[in-house]
Formats: sequence, C-alpha cells, structure tokens
Amino acid sequence: MYCQKCGSMYDDGQPCCPYCKTPRAGVNNSQFHGLMPPLDRNGMPCYDPGDTPAETGIIILSLLVPLVGIIFGCICLKNNEKRAGNAYLIAAAARYIILLFLVFAFVFHFFSFFTFFL
Repeated sequence: MYCQKCGSMYDDGQPCCPYCKTPRAGVNNSQFHGLMPPLDRNGMPCYDPGDTPAETGIIILSLLVPLVGIIFGCICLKNNEKRAGNAYLIAAAARYIILLFLVFAFVFHFFSFFTFFL
C-alpha cells in the first residue's frame, strides 16, 4: 500500500504511514469511537500534532476569561499544536475586541448624553 500524503510504501496491516504518520483511509479506532487516530506499531498516534483540534470547553473559557485563552494558546503553540493554539488565541482576541467595542460604546453614549444638556 502507498501513502496518500508522502507516497512511501508500507504494509496493509499498518493503520498509518510509518514515515509521515498519515492514517490509512477508512481506519477507525473503535476504542475511542473514532475520536482518536489509530496508533502505529510503536504505540504513537498517527496524526500530525499541528493538526490537534481545539477543545470546545477551553474555547468557551477563553471567551469568558481571555487570559486563559492566551495561556492555553501559548502552551499549545509551544507544543506544535498550531490548530488548537490558534483557536484559543483567536477566542481570547475576540473577547478583547468585544470588550473594547463595549467600552467605546459606553464612552460614546456617556459623552453624547452630557453634550445633549450643554
């Protein structure tokens, strides 16, 4: 069998390419109900760590407390988990943008209220 990504040849019994760790098409690890990628012969997961999905709970927490998103985002980027790290940082940045918009709206409303009486 040939790898779809790198083109190297490997055995049909392997769940993923031993060189680039790309999972073989149609392989499902029933132990994790398809949520986790299959393991190679060494017990390592067959996925690119940069493609780790973000956890929904941490994204929601990042929207509520932006510092959490910044911390988790930096940790994920340090561990080469680019997809998850970017999601956490974007959620934290979105919260700061929302806060900034609310502050400007309040200040604009406050000053427009007082200029009405002048």
